[in-house]
Amino acid sequence: MELKKIIQNSNLTIEKENILYEEPMKKHTSFKIGGNALVFITIKNIKDLKEILNLSKEKNIPITVIGNGSNILVLDKGIEGITLKIDITNLELEKINDEKIELTIGAGYKLSMLARKAIKRRNNRLRRTLRNSRHNRWSNSNECRSSWKRNKRHIRRSKMH
Repeated sequence: MELKKIIQNSNLTIEKENILYEEPMKKHTSFKIGGNALVFITIKNIKDLKEILNLSKEKNIPITVIGNGSNILVLDKGIEGITLKIDITNLELEKINDEKIELTIGAGYKLSMLARKAIKRRNNRLRRTLRNSRHNRWSNSNECRSSWKRNKRHIRRSKMH
């Protein structure tokens, strides 16, 4: 049975616009070359991924998994079977303690986005630290200055007596 009919006749809950047939791979690679993928599916969540993997296992369909296409070359004859582009972009952040954070990142999350968020988080944390340290420095210097003035007054009074 033809792969297109197998996928159309299966009970997949994947949105139809995420399933493309005879998709040119030059649209999905950084080198902008390559033949067609017989079936190209963009996966947006884990449930869809499980469905495709189960179908592939049942019907013995080969699967090729790609990311953003930055490190792949596709032959002119294309890709047989199902080509999956994982586009799961969730990011979960869990604070373990003051020093450690645990991240759970989806396979489609872009590294540049992660770096931007990390830098932004670091800068916010640094700003808070600087703000607090400036406040502490200001209050410490004022405390020192006020105690110095107090001591100076005390010395003057003691000389008068």
